Amino acid sequence: MDGSTLLPVFTTQELEFALRILLQVFLMIAAAMFSGSETALFSLSRLDLQKLRTTRNPYSDRIHEMLDEPRRLIISILCGNELLNIASSSNMAAILLLSFGSEDVGLLNVLVMVPLLLLVAEVTPKTFAVTFPIKFSTRISARILPKWIIFISPLRETIRLIADRITTLIVGEQVQQENILQKDEFRTLVEEGADHGALDASERVLIDNMLEASETEVLHIMTPRTRLHLLNANDPLPKILKRFRKYRHPRVPVIRGHADNILGMLHSEDVLRLLRSQRPLEEVRIEELLRPVHYVPPTKTVDEMFDYFQAHNTRAAIILGEYGGVTGIVTMKDVLTFIFGEISGAGKSKAYYKEKDNNIYIIPGDMRLIDFEDLTAFGIDDSMMTTIGGVAFRLFDRLPKVGDALVNDGLRFTVLEMDGLRIKTLRVGKSSVDNGLPDEQEAPHPLESPSTVEVDESGHAPTDHGSADAEQQVLLRDDEEPEAASEVSLMEAARANPEETACEKPEETAREKPDESPVAETPVVAAETQTPAPTKVKSKKRKAAALEKELHTPDAPTATPSGEV
Repeated sequence: MDGSTLLPVFTTQELEFALRILLQVFLMIAAAMFSGSETALFSLSRLDLQKLRTTRNPYSDRIHEMLDEPRRLIISILCGNELLNIASSSNMAAILLLSFGSEDVGLLNVLVMVPLLLLVAEVTPKTFAVTFPIKFSTRISARILPKWIIFISPLRETIRLIADRITTLIVGEQVQQENILQKDEFRTLVEEGADHGALDASERVLIDNMLEASETEVLHIMTPRTRLHLLNANDPLPKILKRFRKYRHPRVPVIRGHADNILGMLHSEDVLRLLRSQRPLEEVRIEELLRPVHYVPPTKTVDEMFDYFQAHNTRAAIILGEYGGVTGIVTMKDVLTFIFGEISGAGKSKAYYKEKDNNIYIIPGDMRLIDFEDLTAFGIDDSMMTTIGGVAFRLFDRLPKVGDALVNDGLRFTVLEMDGLRIKTLRVGKSSVDNGLPDEQEAPHPLESPSTVEVDESGHAPTDHGSADAEQQVLLRDDEEPEAASEVSLMEAARANPEETACEKPEETAREKPDESPVAETPVVAAETQTPAPTKVKSKKRKAAALEKELHTPDAPTATPSGEV
C-alpha cells in the first residue's frame, strides 16, 4: 500500500475553516492583551512605580516612558483594541458563513461575538489586570506595547488630529491640563509610604502640616485681640519705650484711644536706631518711629499668609474682622510653627502643658483644639471653637469660676485658673480616672465656691437664672487707677456675694511692685512670648465688707477708700 494514502485529505473549505479558527483564537488573545494592558498600566500607583525602580525591574523604564505620555498610550491601546475587535468580528462572520451558509449569518455573528468579546476580550483580562497590575504590566504590556506604539504612530497621529479638530469645533479652545497629582492622591501616597516604611513619622507629620496649611485659615493660628500687647501713642515717648523694652517683643502695635485705631508697628530696629543717635526723646514724635500696618482678612489660609509675608517683606499682620474691628495678629513665627512644629528657644524653659497619671492633662485654655487632639486623642470634635478653653466655655454655657467642673462624653473639665473673662488653665481627663479632687497646687481659692455640673443632652450645662442677678463683678478699666473704685460699688459687690473673689488686674500688680516688670493691660502675644505669669488673687470683697462694717459703726469716723483695695 502506498504511504501517501495514509495522510488525511482536506478540502480547501476545511483548510480555510481551520485557519480561520486559529486566526480567531489569535485575535481574541491579542484583544485580551490590549484590553488588560489598558487597565493594568493605569492601575499602577506611584508607589508601585517607585517600587519598580527600587527593585531595578528591567521593564521599569519602558513602563515609565509609556505613562509619561498617557494620551499617546491610551490612543495606541484603543486603536489596537478596536482593530482587533473589528477583525475578530469579520473573521467570525466568515467562519459562520462556512459552517451554516449565507442565511442569518449577521444575527448569528452578533449572538456569538457579543458574549465572546465581553468574556474573553474584556471582563476576564481586565479583572486579572486590576488584581495583578505589576505582573501584567511587566510580563505582557511592557514587552509588546512599545513596539506597537511605534508601529501605529501614523494612524494614531491622524486620529489625534481629527479628534482635536472635532473637539475644538464642539467645546472651543481649551488649555490642555497637566497630569498633576491631586491632593487626595498625594495623601494616599503619603499614607502608603508611611505604612511601607518609606517615610518616618516626622516626615509624615511635616507633609500633613504642609497639606493642612492650604486648608487652615489664619484665624486658627492667630493671637487673639484679648492677648495682645499694645502701646498707647498718647503716652510720653519715654514711657512708651520703657514698656516696649519690658514687653520683649521685636514689634508691638501702637494704638490711639482704642485697640481698633492702630497707628502703626513699633519695631526694635527703629528703637535701637533712635537710642544710638542720642537724639533727645522730647524732640521725637512717636509717628516718626512707626511702620505701616499690614491688614489681612481672617479667611486667608496659612500658605497664602506665608506667601504674603514673603511678597511684602514683613513678619506680622493685623487680622481685621468683617466689621472693621481688630480680631488678632498673625506673625511669621505662627506660620512656621504651624508647619514645622513648636520652635524651641533658649528662653522657653516652662512646659506648655503637664501630663499627670491616668491621662490627666493640665493645659492652658488657649491651646488649639487640634493640638490637644494630637496630644491626647480624646476625640473632642467641635466645629465652632478652635481652642480647648473655648470648648469648655461653650459646654459650661456661662462664665465659669475657678474650681468649676463638668463631665461631657466621659471627659471631666475642671477650671484651675481664670484670667479676667478668659479660662487660663484647665484640667482635662477621663471622668473614670479623674475624681475631680484638685491637688494642693491646683486647689481653688478658699473664697471661691466651685461647682460640678453634668452636661445635658443639648451639650450645655444647666444655667441657674435665679442667681444671675446676685452675681456682680467689679471691673477696673486699664486706664483707671485702682483707687477710682468707689466704696459704694465695693459695698454693693460685697452684699451681692461676699464669698466671690475678683482677679487683680495686671496694672495693680505693676504699681504695687515697681521693681518687677509690669504686665500689659492685655495678655501677651502667644506666638512670640512666654506664658504669662499667674494672676494674683486678693479678697477685695472681704475688705469691702470690713469697710462697710466700719462705715456703719456709730463711733467710727467717716472712712474714705484707701489706695489699697
